[in-house]
Amino acid sequence: MAIGLAVEALTPPGLQQRYDSESLVFRNDIGKLNEQSVCGTVLGMEELGQAAAFKGAGMKILIVEDEILQAEILTRMLRSWEHEVVSVDSGQQALDRLERDAPDLILLDVFLPDTTAMELIPQLKAIQPDARIITLTGYSNRELERKLRELGISYYMAKPFQRDELHSILEHMAGRPRVQKLSRTTNPIINPT
Repeated sequence: MAIGLAVEALTPPGLQQRYDSESLVFRNDIGKLNEQSVCGTVLGMEELGQAAAFKGAGMKILIVEDEILQAEILTRMLRSWEHEVVSVDSGQQALDRLERDAPDLILLDVFLPDTTAMELIPQLKAIQPDARIITLTGYSNRELERKLRELGISYYMAKPFQRDELHSILEHMAGRPRVQKLSRTTNPIINPT
């Protein structure tokens, strides 16, 4: 049975939503699927259930995100794509973790309780100069993006973002070819001869 977590901050006025932690989607008060999750799209179980054909080829990813629900969704999503994931919720924890273990990629929320990405990225790069960083922000603007790109980030993503967009970026960064899904209406023809 799914555990429902109330998500008032993301709920439009007059509509109660609950996060279904088993299927990673939001449901409104009458049980209908909401077409957006914290990451911007329904995290479909069909897509999540498809394990990558590249077992063991996943990246080590450090998520730096102070919103617990968002960090949980990202963690589950990335693990379903065969990545090894560690999540922390502050800049200081990210620095501590980076000194112990060098991830292949850092997913970094721009605004954290103890710092901002603009302050944190130079510190991360001092520890791991070749760190690949994807920044995530709900407060996107061109000036912010320009400043972050000047600090050497790999990608800049505005929240909410499309799950498929993140998946494509990670597949590219991991050096994996993109696996195409078959349509539900596609019936493979097996030729016995």
